[in-house]
Amino acid sequence: MDMRTRRQLLESIRRAHQADTAHAAAHRAHVRAATAAAHARPRIAGDASHQLSADDLAAGQAAYEDLARRERAARAKVCRTFTAARAANSALGTLYAPHARGRGTGGRRRSDVTAGILGELAEAPRDLVLAADAIVVSTSGGKDSVVCADRVVALAAETGCLDKVVMVHADLGEESEWPGVRELAQRQAERWGVRFLVVKAEGGLLGLVEKRGLWPDAARRLCTASLKRDRIAPLFTQIANALGLGEQALILSALGIRAAESPARTRKMPLALDLRASTGRRMVLTWHPILDLTEADVWHRIADAGLEYHPVYDALLPRLSCVFCVLAGRDVLVRAVRLCWALGLDLPARYTALEERIGHRFKQQFSLAEVVAEAARAEAEEGALLWARGDVLRRHVGERAAADYLRRLDAAA
Repeated sequence: MDMRTRRQLLESIRRAHQADTAHAAAHRAHVRAATAAAHARPRIAGDASHQLSADDLAAGQAAYEDLARRERAARAKVCRTFTAARAANSALGTLYAPHARGRGTGGRRRSDVTAGILGELAEAPRDLVLAADAIVVSTSGGKDSVVCADRVVALAAETGCLDKVVMVHADLGEESEWPGVRELAQRQAERWGVRFLVVKAEGGLLGLVEKRGLWPDAARRLCTASLKRDRIAPLFTQIANALGLGEQALILSALGIRAAESPARTRKMPLALDLRASTGRRMVLTWHPILDLTEADVWHRIADAGLEYHPVYDALLPRLSCVFCVLAGRDVLVRAVRLCWALGLDLPARYTALEERIGHRFKQQFSLAEVVAEAARAEAEEGALLWARGDVLRRHVGERAAADYLRRLDAAA
């Protein structure tokens, strides 16, 4: 199956999904309209039995008739969307039939067909890069992001496609990120000579929490959705429009996530069709180039390639996410508080003040105020937090490799 056929199939899958989604939404709307009309009819009958004025009865009857019209319109839309969904799925079956055993989709579910096509594409990353019209690498400036970008840029350079790559940083603001993150992300992009864009949500994390009166949690990661994904999504439209193609653009959206990070990420596939971001003008494929890497693999690559990383890693914080991440464990948060104090940042006081003001604990298991108190006890017992440049590399790749990395980085400065 060639690349063109795969793209045609993926677009047919997108249309079938879109049609099914529209039909499901129409069905839900019809249920609501039918329920409202059914509840209104007994009220009309009751009003008539109580001998209300003619004007009141007329008004009640008019309201009921309006609800009945809405129900009929909703029912008609259910029929239209059902027909459209059936046609879209039939078109997909016809298109896929020559590539399947047996009839239609060969008894395979649409999700299985999608996974099969994307699996084949993921196994040929060079072909994927060549076929793409644009490659968007989301970067937090962290260790996984820089190794992800390094792998993408290497493939793009090998295939003569470096001009397709753009690195995008979602700036979370000084109340959420460690100092120097944005500047580091820009230096990483400049190292490879690729375009660098920044998006930012007004108000940042603290503004979002203040507005909601709740902290995000593992089930409701609104910080990721509102401050990152929703800010980056409009770029796909801008990039597709700038390309000026007469056909659907193919955009690769590369993310530096790894399966080893969490059970949820273990279930991720190397390549996925972004049904939310894809339209008739653009097809967006979410690409996870380093999904198979371990944390040790990441640090070995950073050491071998001389990739610059943020100094908070040397303070042995495992991730360059938010300063206080709602997904972090208690020990990590305690260390983050101590690092803030060592750097002269007032974020612990600002976060605990917000926690008290909204009356919602930072995490269900414990409050951030409790974390700050524990950090104060550790400071009293151990003194201020200390670290040295290269400590994280000494832990993961050894003293000799760390020393060689630092020599090369100093020579390049």
